[in-house]
Amino acid sequence: MNDALYVYDNPFKKVIQIADLAAFILNQLHPDFHSLQVAQIVPCFHRDSRRAITLRNTEFSFGGHILHADSLGSADLPEQDSPRISRFLLHFEMQLEKHPGYPIENRQNVYAHGLLDTFKPVHRYEDRPQLVSIWLLPRMGKVIDKTPQVVPGSASGGYLPSFFEEPEKWYTEENRNHMKKLVNRPVATILTVEFGIPPADATDLQKVLYNVFLLPDDKRDYAYLESQGIHLNKAREFI
Repeated sequence: MNDALYVYDNPFKKVIQIADLAAFILNQLHPDFHSLQVAQIVPCFHRDSRRAITLRNTEFSFGGHILHADSLGSADLPEQDSPRISRFLLHFEMQLEKHPGYPIENRQNVYAHGLLDTFKPVHRYEDRPQLVSIWLLPRMGKVIDKTPQVVPGSASGGYLPSFFEEPEKWYTEENRNHMKKLVNRPVATILTVEFGIPPADATDLQKVLYNVFLLPDDKRDYAYLESQGIHLNKAREFI
């Protein structure tokens, strides 16, 4: 099987709009969201409906180049024990090519800084969002045991690797204070998540991504997905 067998651009854009799924991914990849349940994250999204996030294929200009973001949306996350709101710009991208002909980190950084650049004219600077840019790299037919990777240049680059290794032990006073300093600052957290067949000791993130994006709908473990707070219709509504 090849990479493009079951993963296509348009279905990805539809599937990633499912609020439960996007909330789960953020819960697994960002400390500010990890402390909440999936059901608590969903209401923070800007949504078209109860089930779907307002995510759009967005065209924007950066340095004279026209770029296209696969899925772009936002969330306002109330801070714990604080009246302040953490504003997030959420960017999801599916990268099918393993070797697109250029360093993927270059594209990731250009997109991230281009998206942040669109918020320079904001009059209320305290409302500027922090960007979370998540790049999903599906690999059909291969066992993938990699943890998510922080792209060089990310605002949280020195803090997140330990979070991916042991999330529940990450919440030290130093780490929490660092993340609080990023609230409503125009900074980007850029993550690469490569996934395929889950290893024997797979994380929930690896298993969920495999189920949703690499298995046909009649092969998915819907009971497992629902145990993670993700509710998909069994009908082929996204393909």
